[in-house]
Amino acid sequence: MVKSFLPALLGFFSLTGVLLAEPPAIAVVDLEKVFAEHPRTATATEELTKTREASRNAFKEKSDLLKEILQRHQELIRAGNRDEAAKELEAANEAEKVIATLQTTGTRDLEERFRAAKSGILKEIQTSIELFNQDGRFALILNHSSNYTNGLPQVLHVPGGVDITEEVITFIKEQAAAAAKEKQDKP
Repeated sequence: MVKSFLPALLGFFSLTGVLLAEPPAIAVVDLEKVFAEHPRTATATEELTKTREASRNAFKEKSDLLKEILQRHQELIRAGNRDEAAKELEAANEAEKVIATLQTTGTRDLEERFRAAKSGILKEIQTSIELFNQDGRFALILNHSSNYTNGLPQVLHVPGGVDITEEVITFIKEQAAAAAKEKQDKP
């Protein structure tokens, strides 16, 4: 598929009247590596891990509370105090509702926060790659770490392709350092 792509790309340029003395430069980048090395990734991962841990702790607290309520309920039943046992059973039902809510909405909210953080970082990376290539030195930049939904790689082979992964990582880190310095210098 990739082998037929380059001639098709060259054919497009010749059909549109653009004469090329040599084929346009094609670059590849390992987006997974760039994402892992992005300055915001570690911070976002740390924040989201803390949030996930807090959610787990809240779930555990509520589960422990439910166990205590159910133990009291059993003790009251054994003691023959059915009215108090009924109140404990109502409290257990309320605790189960809270746990169910924590489990469903908490998990969904956490997943959405992870997705939003990842999406934001990926948008920053895309913008950085566009700035990195603003001189137009590459006609095409392909992500060679990417896979189809079935797990097969999208890019198998790019003869003559330049791997710019490390250059992009350096560029992004320089951008982040400059932005941090600018932010620090402002009163």
